[in-house]
Amino acid sequence: MSIKPVVSGSFMQTRRQLLLLPLVLLASRVVAEPAALPAGMCPLNSGGPSLLGTSWRLTTIYGNAVPPEVAITMTVGDITLMGSAGCNEYIAYFKRVGHSGFMMERVQRGSNGCTVIRTEDGGPTVNVGDWEGNFIRTLQRAGSVEQKEDGLHFYNRSGEPSVIFVKSDAAPETTGVTEEPTPFEAEQPTES
Repeated sequence: MSIKPVVSGSFMQTRRQLLLLPLVLLASRVVAEPAALPAGMCPLNSGGPSLLGTSWRLTTIYGNAVPPEVAITMTVGDITLMGSAGCNEYIAYFKRVGHSGFMMERVQRGSNGCTVIRTEDGGPTVNVGDWEGNFIRTLQRAGSVEQKEDGLHFYNRSGEPSVIFVKSDAAPETTGVTEEPTPFEAEQPTES
């Protein structure tokens, strides 16, 4: 004869709640807002010196060297990255995610047509529009950044290296936008 212990419904409910408690606590830590940044620090920072107000020039996209004729620049602001995408000005809005990541909320750029540049007589051509489009698409997928000796390395949301910038000697035109600016002529859709 087998005897089954009698277990009350309230006991089982309490047991389930206690088993779920660690998951609830973990979820609340993940969803909680990250700690405030010290004054003068940029949300793009990953523990290094502040990037706020610094200017950069793009050198590579996924390991492909940007031709010297194509000037893609970036100035880091409080909640924006802005500069020249090659033929058009752009502004990318980001928000902090966790303690060292960020996510692009949207990217806007002008709607000027791009040119094809001949590097030398009879030499190869450079389609500035292709480089601009590749840069904007890659920037939209950025999720973290690391400042190294050779420049500023961006990584996509999968953690793969995507673009590398070098410090620019040009003085930044602005230190960033903290309010909504007047939109460009055409707002470009963002990718998810």
